[in-house]
Amino acid sequence: MSCNWPVDRSCLPEAETPEEWLKQRHAEDLAVSVLWALSGRQFGQCPVIARPCPTPCPSLSGYSLGPGRYPLFDDGRWLEVNCGCYGACEASGPTVIHLPGPVGEIAEVKIEGIVLDEAAYRLEGDRLYRTDGKPWPHQNLLAPLDSDGTWSVTYTRGHPVPAGVGTLVGLLTKEFLAACSGGKCRLPRRVQSVSRQGVTYQMVDPTDIYASGKTGIPEIDLWLSSVNPIALQQRPVVR
Repeated sequence: MSCNWPVDRSCLPEAETPEEWLKQRHAEDLAVSVLWALSGRQFGQCPVIARPCPTPCPSLSGYSLGPGRYPLFDDGRWLEVNCGCYGACEASGPTVIHLPGPVGEIAEVKIEGIVLDEAAYRLEGDRLYRTDGKPWPHQNLLAPLDSDGTWSVTYTRGHPVPAGVGTLVGLLTKEFLAACSGGKCRLPRRVQSVSRQGVTYQMVDPTDIYASGKTGIPEIDLWLSSVNPIALQQRPVVR
């Protein structure tokens, strides 16, 4: 879920050859992956495709089975999620569906292969309302998308990356490039002490960096401490 992370390239050297450009892109991807993981995997909006089922599951012997379920294509795999959420926040009916969130932006709604006019729906939080006076159609999950009786919602899911973080991504990218080229780099190395001309320098052991969830670069670690102070491996989930 490290999608849509900004990169500020103002501090990066200009790539003059295709090889240098490719090396820089790889360093950027690595920097994004590291910051995404160390920040608790809580930021980044990725495109997903949902096939909503607006009708709740039927009751059985007077007991409600809760909202219906529908598949969601997320991060390269299909998941089964609720049409609505349980409790007072339930939103599932003829003209409203509850999308698995956090929802960023709606890219398109397709009904039987035809893109629905944006004026026909409106997003409020994680709820998508039909505003043209028509109900959301039923969903035939036995048929592939764009077939008769099928429809989908393509949208971005996840929390947006905080403003200004692109500068930190560029800073970490620069350090990875320096490490790759053998230049001066602020990333820690597996050395605890170095003696030069009779003076001993204490250096950070990378194993401490891994355990603490920090990079050893003050500008980046200050931000990590503000958004993930206890070094969570992933964002909390309420069940």
